[in-house]
Amino acid sequence: MEEKGGIRVKKFFYFIFVTLFIVTLSINSKADSHQDLIISEYIEGSSYNKAVELYNGTSQSIDLTNYSIVSFTNGASLEAGDGYANELTLAGNLAPGETFVTAHSNANQVILNQADVTGNSYAYNFNGDDAIVLFKNYDSDTRQGEVIDSIGKVGVDPGDFWGDNQTKTQDMTLVRDFSVTSGDQDLTNNYSPSEEWIAFPTDTFDYIGTHEEVEPPSNEVKDEYIRTVDRIVDGDTIHVNEPILGETTIRFLNMDTPETYHQSNYAEELILEDPNHSQKYHGELAKDYLSSLLEPGDEVVIKVGEEPLDTYGRVLGEVVRTEDGLNTNLELVKEGYAATYFIWPVGSMETYETYQNAVREAKEQQKGIWSEETPLMELPFVFRSRYDDRALYRYVANSDTGMYYLPNDWNEVPVDARIFFADELTALNEGYEPAFEREPIIADARTAPIGTNVTIEGTITHKVVSSGKTNYYVQDRTAGIVVRTGDLEADVGDRIRASGVTDEYYDMLQIINANAEVIEKDTTPIDSTLISSTVLGETVEAQLVSIEDVEILSVDEHNDYTAKDANGEFVIDNDAGFLTVGETYDEITGVVDYNYGEYKIMPRSEDDVIKEIPLQSIKFAREAELDTRVHIEGVITAAFYAGGMYNYYVQDDSAGIVVRANHFGAEVGDKISAKARTEEYFGLLQILPAEDNISIVEKGTGVPEPKVITSDSIGESLEGQLVTIKNFYVECEDGFNNYQAVDSAGNFVIDSDTHLVGVNHFYESITGVLTYNYDEYKIMPRSEDDVNEINILSTSAKQLVELANQFGNEFLIKQIKNELEAEINTKGNTSQHIDSALHHIEKALLKYRNSGKDVYLKKIEHELNKLLQHKAS
Repeated sequence: MEEKGGIRVKKFFYFIFVTLFIVTLSINSKADSHQDLIISEYIEGSSYNKAVELYNGTSQSIDLTNYSIVSFTNGASLEAGDGYANELTLAGNLAPGETFVTAHSNANQVILNQADVTGNSYAYNFNGDDAIVLFKNYDSDTRQGEVIDSIGKVGVDPGDFWGDNQTKTQDMTLVRDFSVTSGDQDLTNNYSPSEEWIAFPTDTFDYIGTHEEVEPPSNEVKDEYIRTVDRIVDGDTIHVNEPILGETTIRFLNMDTPETYHQSNYAEELILEDPNHSQKYHGELAKDYLSSLLEPGDEVVIKVGEEPLDTYGRVLGEVVRTEDGLNTNLELVKEGYAATYFIWPVGSMETYETYQNAVREAKEQQKGIWSEETPLMELPFVFRSRYDDRALYRYVANSDTGMYYLPNDWNEVPVDARIFFADELTALNEGYEPAFEREPIIADARTAPIGTNVTIEGTITHKVVSSGKTNYYVQDRTAGIVVRTGDLEADVGDRIRASGVTDEYYDMLQIINANAEVIEKDTTPIDSTLISSTVLGETVEAQLVSIEDVEILSVDEHNDYTAKDANGEFVIDNDAGFLTVGETYDEITGVVDYNYGEYKIMPRSEDDVIKEIPLQSIKFAREAELDTRVHIEGVITAAFYAGGMYNYYVQDDSAGIVVRANHFGAEVGDKISAKARTEEYFGLLQILPAEDNISIVEKGTGVPEPKVITSDSIGESLEGQLVTIKNFYVECEDGFNNYQAVDSAGNFVIDSDTHLVGVNHFYESITGVLTYNYDEYKIMPRSEDDVNEINILSTSAKQLVELANQFGNEFLIKQIKNELEAEINTKGNTSQHIDSALHHIEKALLKYRNSGKDVYLKKIEHELNKLLQHKAS
């Protein structure tokens, strides 16, 4: 038995030996292909989520002492003194097959858990436009050394990043393809990260700390994602720990809770009288109830909707608690904290019916917002329309009757049968009929069976003569269509009426043999609809549209130009040939045509092509209508991180504005350029430029001097600007970091989440940007350097007189007494000394005000100095 056992033991060790030998051979065979270190992962994420990973794929341990990672900021070159080259020297030994991670000290904890070295210098705080080089034996004085690997092109500032929107060095995690075994040692080549790197969405940390073969991310939207709750925002919005489709904000689908954003609190006595207080009251109840269902740290399943993102970029989904499968969206509806809210497409009809049955039962049982005792005065979508001063625009359909109503007639449809449509064309396409009388519209013609005799009215946006007849592109508020006739003399801008039979010409819908007439000459021109390449299709066929930020890629023999915007490629039909391959255009307008099997934009003339919007003042941007595309330059005066992006307060000589963007390397004091459409976020004017449309014009130009104002000057004309208010007192704080203050002209509010001011304190000055939220303007200081407090006991007698004039003698004497009692020794008869001195000071203040004699100033100083001699040692 022992002999047999011994044989088995020998065989076992022989098996282990052979296995280890094979594994060693395998490792060595891979290691032999690596001659030195490589950069194996690069993280340029939100906020301070920055990291660089090195990998030792050789067969030997590597001493890191001779290696350095150097960040070349904003186009800095290898020439000493040309820009900033920020060196990070390394240390330690890196074993074969191991990684070494450098990270910003304020990065996400997942990164820090894998980091070997951390810090907050510029070497750690790189951006997408900073080249990064791994050197051996680097000399910081000459900027020379042996190049081991690199990211980017040294000496070049690409603007925002190297690469394209799919694979870039900004707002992405890049993992080196496992087949790459040697570094990029050419610092001057045209760098394209897609050649050697696999791109993952912003703040992907799954692969840091190891270097293995990884699968590229699927662009496919999954039905479900498992995430952890980070925080509750309000009754129908949460943040999760990891992005889904690049976003961590989840907006609950199929339902709508009352809003809370419009004011900091509510008055109990007004919740039945004032719709704003009613909304806030029920909104807080919904938030509290959701907080009882979900807590930070809870694991949830996010079931993404048919349209995964809303117009604000938030993920739309149902949030299901994994521990017991509770659908929190549905639960809020069942308990009366939310109304159902379905915007077409509604997805599964089974799900639709489940929610509508739930809201019907909640109404019958008078739960929550449906209560007779404390009903919600306005449904959330009605409240938003009124409060934000935006007209209702969605048509409202009744899923039971198949009829649809005008936006303002939403109350004609019960909540448990309510579906919202963006326009009539979509409602008609889905088989709904209007519940109101109206004139025929083009949408009717577009949804009628081919061969139907129709009549339409609309405005001509373009005309093309073809084979002896004219194709008129005609549009009304609902849709566009081609009217083909040889019996009409009309021009672009004319309003016409046309009757004829619908037909398709190579699949493009038109009215043929039309009997047409001009109703009105030179009417108000049709404005183009701004779309992206993904929208180009039948829903906008024959309409006048515009696409922004268009790059021309190529052209074929038929003058069909392949172009791309931020969302993908499309075709421009330009027989006149006034586009140039390789150029990028701010905006291209044209009618949507269909030929040779694809939709194309057809510009009407060179006037439809805008190469670049001219630079405009910020004042112009502020005065333009909302949704106007503007191009501004200005200096960053403040930057606040909020909601996954930065609010950059930017101003020029004319005005200020908020530019909301991802971090792009700019700092306070830098001059930047930005192009985008104006919009309001809860009343605050802002622009949100695409990544290609924001850049640094000049580093370190300096922050302009703040404008010195008094509280009565606060208003829209100063919104977004840096201002200073002098000599004020902070009275109270509302529990939401809003501090009520008073100066010589009246009251104002200080917004300081970091508590840079305190209640019952005097201040010599405060500097900050003027922002707007919760229905009022507020000064937002940037740091403690923006706030200068007054110590009354250290002020001169003349300053005390000025404070007394501003705030009144009684108020000032009270403050002096408070400071004195805190400052001096209160033993013995000191309290009597204080009362006596204050009596003399008050009399001296009155006498000085009446006479202006300096003797009374000296009396004030004498009394204060006498008291201060009693200060505790």
